[in-house]
Amino acid sequence: MLKEKALKYIEDNSDKIIDLLTQITEIPAPTGNEGARSEFIEKYLDDAGAVGVYRDKAGNVVYPYGIRPGKHNAVMIAHLDTVFSKDTPLEVTEKDGKLLCPGIGDDTANVTCLLLLAVFAAKYRPQIRCGIFFVFGTGEEGLGNLKGSRRFMEEHAGYVSHFWAIDLYYKKIYTDMVGSIRYRIKVHTVGGHSYLNFGNPNAIQVAASIINELYKMRPTEEEKYTYNVGTIAGGNSVNSIAEDASFTMEFRTGNSEVMQKCNQAIHDIVKRHKKNAQIEMNVIGERPCAEGVPEESVDKMIGRARESIRAIIGIDPEESTASTDCNIPLSMGVPAICIGLCDGALLHTEEEWIWKDSVKKGLRLLFHLVYKYYFNED
Repeated sequence: MLKEKALKYIEDNSDKIIDLLTQITEIPAPTGNEGARSEFIEKYLDDAGAVGVYRDKAGNVVYPYGIRPGKHNAVMIAHLDTVFSKDTPLEVTEKDGKLLCPGIGDDTANVTCLLLLAVFAAKYRPQIRCGIFFVFGTGEEGLGNLKGSRRFMEEHAGYVSHFWAIDLYYKKIYTDMVGSIRYRIKVHTVGGHSYLNFGNPNAIQVAASIINELYKMRPTEEEKYTYNVGTIAGGNSVNSIAEDASFTMEFRTGNSEVMQKCNQAIHDIVKRHKKNAQIEMNVIGERPCAEGVPEESVDKMIGRARESIRAIIGIDPEESTASTDCNIPLSMGVPAICIGLCDGALLHTEEEWIWKDSVKKGLRLLFHLVYKYYFNED
């Protein structure tokens, strides 16, 4: 399947890939502060001779390769940001065949493999059946709100036929995307002294009552959704009636109609509590559900991914659900799936790790996919 120069390139980089992965992993990249990683990626591509590399207003590093007019181009995107703060210690260590470091699997191993593929394209200029946008994106995690994917698709939707998010692990193919809406809800009351003003409305009690009513909601199999209150704060002291309280919450579902019902439900709950308090609701994040995506096109992508994973990894991957950069193209009717190029565990924790050899397999997996479907044999 792979031509000689591709096989030689993979072999030449089988050891270098770990050094490159280590370099990138140890560059802090909390969501919203990915600049140092963006600079590293951009320079690495420039030094490799990639033509036309640029950084857009969202901070994405984009390398357009062989782009054609109209919807005749694929996107391959791996996100640069991690869930960890800038102060989190980042030092890659090795133990028992594992590489350990916060963010190493989500998503730096995938970034590294995609970067090496982009460098191969820049150096060897393989002929292509379809143009490819290599994108190293920002704002995928948490309240990044899919900033990079959103910006890229807003600017390039007319050029994109299908979209690959390179994220997570290769034991699963993420075929269904979960949408979400996230709120910060602020409650304000008159407050007062706990004894002298006993009976005045308490902002914490009102917030707690809203939360209690939220948690009485019962999802069904027909209308599957989840909800969560993630943070809560408020009050001044144990002997003060709290005048301010706030909390953050979210709904998740893969169905846009169910999302609308969930959204209406929280507004109705809040409305019922406004007689005792001033309440402010602010959307702090929104990840759309899929809309009008051609099912046969997604199935074709799934088949391609499955074939490459079977050929290189030797397993039959499960299909699963997640929230990834794919949410944006799917909401615009563009076929998209998510595949990973490594294997590990404990993502989003400081104990995160991946199998060292899995990254090398992941690079070969990615090459198998692009050589079979994008690069022409010459």
